[in-house]
Amino acid sequence: MKKRNAGAKISIFLTILFLAGLIPVLLLGRYNYPCADDFGFSAYSHIAWMETRSVYQVLKGAWQTVVERWIGWQGTFSSIFVMALQPAIWGEGAYCLVPWIMIGAMSSSTLFLLFVLFIRILRAPKSVFVSVSMIYLIFALQCMIDKTQGFFWFNGAAHYMIPHSIALFLMGVLLLLVTQERKRPFHLALSCLLAIFTGGSNYITALLAAVLFAGSLILLLLCRKKKESALLALPFFFFLTAFALNVLAPGNAVRQETMEYRPGIVKSILLSFYYCVEYVSETWFDWTYLLFVLALLPFLWEAVKAVGPRFSYPCPLLVFGGSYCLLSAMFTPSLFATGIAGGGRIFNIIFLDFLLLVIANLFYMMGWLYRHGHLSDKLPGSCLERRNTQIYLGCVLLLAGFIGVLYTAVNPDYFTSASAYHSLLTGEAAAYGKEGEDRTQALRMADGDSISLERFATHPYLLFFSDIEESPDDWKNKSMARYYQKQRISGITPGAME
Repeated sequence: MKKRNAGAKISIFLTILFLAGLIPVLLLGRYNYPCADDFGFSAYSHIAWMETRSVYQVLKGAWQTVVERWIGWQGTFSSIFVMALQPAIWGEGAYCLVPWIMIGAMSSSTLFLLFVLFIRILRAPKSVFVSVSMIYLIFALQCMIDKTQGFFWFNGAAHYMIPHSIALFLMGVLLLLVTQERKRPFHLALSCLLAIFTGGSNYITALLAAVLFAGSLILLLLCRKKKESALLALPFFFFLTAFALNVLAPGNAVRQETMEYRPGIVKSILLSFYYCVEYVSETWFDWTYLLFVLALLPFLWEAVKAVGPRFSYPCPLLVFGGSYCLLSAMFTPSLFATGIAGGGRIFNIIFLDFLLLVIANLFYMMGWLYRHGHLSDKLPGSCLERRNTQIYLGCVLLLAGFIGVLYTAVNPDYFTSASAYHSLLTGEAAAYGKEGEDRTQALRMADGDSISLERFATHPYLLFFSDIEESPDDWKNKSMARYYQKQRISGITPGAME
């Protein structure tokens, strides 16, 4: 048996570390229950399943939701279709799958894109691809800006996390389309389908895709890559068609009438540059970001060496400036539509793309230093095999453990796995699950058209997002009533019925 090198061993260790962090998060999912918009967007689908047990009728109900919302509330038709198929429509117990779906989408799309970049294009060692991917996924899992909306609340995550993941798949397929001869017809067809979904999703993801599409086409034309630019033209056309259908939906105007303040396009763009700096460098920045960068350095250096003299890394300042503009653009849609920088689920995908841009810019900077500093002959061999590099990575790991213990001691909910473990250990997750189960049973067993339900007394950090109000006229109460085919649902303060 061939002895594994140090790089392979490190990649295996990082994979185990990521999988170990998933265990309490996925176990917590069994206590998860739908809430708020989960009910409103999936009412037709749920009723169709309860009455017919027909998948076709469920899909028909989802399509009805798309049409109704496109006309009356928002144009994001692909997101709405997914939101209408939230797992609890098949039975409340299926809602436990939400973290599996969201983490699975985030992980698989990231792995696919990084595989295309590191293995197919850069031709880096597999251990480098695995290690960089695991470092990214560990940090994304544990430090997600809004963990509840990212992993446990289906409606919010379906509108942002899933389109983000589809966009990453689209980027990977497009890279294969223009760089690989094999399976080109398949990649072209798949990219068109992914482009339609992305164009019909949330405006942050769709705008970012539009900028990347247009920028890539301009760059290819400037480099006189006519064949490659022609290959991008068809998926770009499908994307623009879907995006136009999204933006021009009548429902968008209806929704905009509810917004009290809109700063206008010029001010929104200027504010985007400001908020990008504020959130990245002040609001979100802490020691964990430094650990992320330190952990990546040896592996990105190996990737740079794998590229060797094949690329000269021109215009590094232009790359950095372009990355800043790209990230800033993600703040613009929310600012233009609502006058605020965004909410937790919006910040989640900005955060994920920021991490990818950190990887890209670190790689480019190190590549520029490698080429223009003439380091190719001075540093031969794999740095991962050197003892000083292994000591360095060990120190980073110890520092990460130390920082992790300190942060968790102050705030058990700072890291996703620690928060999940805390909720499981203290029993609050089980208590919340019992309340959700009792509420579901009451809704299923009630004979009349009106019912009063106790509001949740337990609020686990990851599981609890929103609840019904005391007034049956609240939109959340109305959404739940429509979902369960009731006329009236009232909320009661916990313990008031005793």
